[in-house]
Amino acid sequence: MSSSRRAALGLAGGLLLTAAACYQPAPGSPPPPKHVVEGSLGQVMSMGYDEARLMVTWQDVSLLFVRILPLASLPDAGGKEVGTLENYPLKLTYSLVDGGVPEKVRVDLTELGGDGRQRGLFSRDVQDDPRKALPPLARGELYIDGTVAPDQNGVFHDVQGDFHGTFIDGIEPASGHTVFGTFDAKVVVP
Repeated sequence: MSSSRRAALGLAGGLLLTAAACYQPAPGSPPPPKHVVEGSLGQVMSMGYDEARLMVTWQDVSLLFVRILPLASLPDAGGKEVGTLENYPLKLTYSLVDGGVPEKVRVDLTELGGDGRQRGLFSRDVQDDPRKALPPLARGELYIDGTVAPDQNGVFHDVQGDFHGTFIDGIEPASGHTVFGTFDAKVVVP
């Protein structure tokens, strides 16, 4: 490669890095998400989120990936945010059999429950996006590396873990795609 071509490529690369470092979102646009769920599903729908929550009921445990967006900035409020909107780009629900949350054990999300349906179910709830249910899984697992119970002071502590899923082939946009990642989730008990 000629030295002039190397210099041109170096200059172009430097300009791209400078442009990326100087990027500022447009006024009034939401901040970028803090995290992104990995996998090919991100090619067909947004998988950005700001925090993870693990919600526990007697029926199921749900891992929610939450995107928090400002509703508005009003001039008469001094330009401050007025409320927020929560979108759920991904939600993983695992049906419990005996009421016990699976801790420190990998669970098969494709296992069938007593009703004949998979115990693991992915869904989403994003404003102005009609796609709510995602296809059944061809394979998938969930691992919660922590205790989902209050300590002696009644305080719940964050839990970590990981998950992965591959959706069955079909005609829906998510069909055949994958999702996976690790999480550090706040425990929520309604």
